[in-house]
Amino acid sequence: METEVQQNQAQQETDPTPESAVKHLLSFALMIGLTLVAFAAVMLEVVPAGMVIPFILVLAVIQVFLQLFTFMHLDLKNNRMTVTFVMMGLIIGAICAVALFVLG
Repeated sequence: METEVQQNQAQQETDPTPESAVKHLLSFALMIGLTLVAFAAVMLEVVPAGMVIPFILVLAVIQVFLQLFTFMHLDLKNNRMTVTFVMMGLIIGAICAVALFVLG
């Protein structure tokens, strides 16, 4: 006896819809675009020198959330454990980043 959640997940894994493929391709293209924007901002010196790192960090955060929701499937409503672990990892990572910033 499979639960409804397991049946839905099995159906999504075995029967990928064209919408899902389009979503993945658009997200991938957007991520490549964000990478190219960051690269161009540094190479062409479009962004002032003091704002390069914050600009790249903002683009990186956008890219992380795109990856989490597109490829880690955090947009699925029934994956509470996955969402919990990913969010805890992000919180711990943020704490470590702030600690390194303060100590450095």
